[in-house]
Amino acid sequence: MTDYKTTNVFTPTKPAIKTFVEREKKINNHLVDALKTPGKQIALYGHSGCGKTTLLLNKLNQTYEHKVTTRCMEGMTYENIILSGFDQLGLFYSENTQTKGFKLSPSITLSYQEIKATFSLGELTSQTQTTNKVILPPQLTAQRLATFFGEAKSCWILEDFHKIKGAEKVKVSQLMKIFMDMSVDYEDLKVIALGAVGTARQVIHYDKEMSNRVSEIHIPYMKDAEIQAIIEQGEELLNIKFNKKVKEKIIKYSCGLPSICHQLCLNICFNREIYSTSQIRENITEKDLEEAIEKYVEEKSDTLKSEFDKAIKIPNKSRINIPKEILKAAVIFNKDEFSFDDINNRVSNKQISEKEIENNLSELCSVDRSEILVFDENSNKYHFNNLFLKAYTVLRFEGDQEPVYNLTTAQKKIVDRLLEIIEIEVTSNKLFDFDDDTH
Repeated sequence: MTDYKTTNVFTPTKPAIKTFVEREKKINNHLVDALKTPGKQIALYGHSGCGKTTLLLNKLNQTYEHKVTTRCMEGMTYENIILSGFDQLGLFYSENTQTKGFKLSPSITLSYQEIKATFSLGELTSQTQTTNKVILPPQLTAQRLATFFGEAKSCWILEDFHKIKGAEKVKVSQLMKIFMDMSVDYEDLKVIALGAVGTARQVIHYDKEMSNRVSEIHIPYMKDAEIQAIIEQGEELLNIKFNKKVKEKIIKYSCGLPSICHQLCLNICFNREIYSTSQIRENITEKDLEEAIEKYVEEKSDTLKSEFDKAIKIPNKSRINIPKEILKAAVIFNKDEFSFDDINNRVSNKQISEKEIENNLSELCSVDRSEILVFDENSNKYHFNNLFLKAYTVLRFEGDQEPVYNLTTAQKKIVDRLLEIIEIEVTSNKLFDFDDDTH
């Protein structure tokens, strides 16, 4: 029996390799076709935790020999991004790489090393992520960088593309166009913008010439069968067995987010001290799951609080907290999904216009408000991002009182209450009873 580390099987904080689940054929084909098409740039987008990075890296392993990843952060400039890509290419242009049989043109290698020599010791790496204004050496143009990537036969991944703001995003969009144009000489040249919902539209919006040459690929939430496949692959690799009820609940709690599934399964294994493939079959019970959920909520309590607070944050002089009123209406409606009309009919403050409700519903689906809501284009309805965030929202609105912001001293009560709310949600699809006259 092959021995696998549990942390390489259930991977909530890194891309899944051992438990990678192929997504539906249409999505897989769309991504692979785009990766194989010379000059086709890619905007891969979807909600946090839906498996974008896992899918991309697994498909890149099948289609690309080399890749470079720049992790975008708030405040990063176009120059920071250029420097990050240039710096990481050093792996391919070092002497060690050359001796391993990966040969590059001597003139291109010399050009790279000459530009790198213009930076003082340690200066290059320190400037890749600073928010200060960076002056690029005149030799380091977007065209030159594209040449270095092309010679290295490497694609360039821009993770969290949505964090780049305003004019900087316009410049990066233009950079993608340059990579696109130079794919005539280097067919492997490709930039992949990986980000939140809306990323693809932003790329196209900033440079309309790219509209037919960027493949916009939306990665949806996983289906129940795909979440189940993660669990079952983990069972096989670790020699464990989840009983049927436990599987059903993990699938339900995950709400289509593989990251939650991985975390709950990992918590179960750690609680049971299963750190690698078990020599004897270990049976996982509902009690194990309850303990795993409690641990998950304890670890996530600060995150849940910050995500909720970010969702309802408004300028100090605002007359009404519209996001808060919308979330209250969503809780009062008390259904898994709700439409614009459902919210509009239940918002208690009638000073809020339909247009304001529509705009704020859209905002609540964005990273600027923690993606607390998700919009399903097929059903034209909204739902909470996950049950834990929904349960926390209910907790903050409980009794129609003002939210309690200092929850650190009552963390155990939060855990117990959330467990109770989530369990009720799963078993009876009901959080609270509301009188008809409150609607």
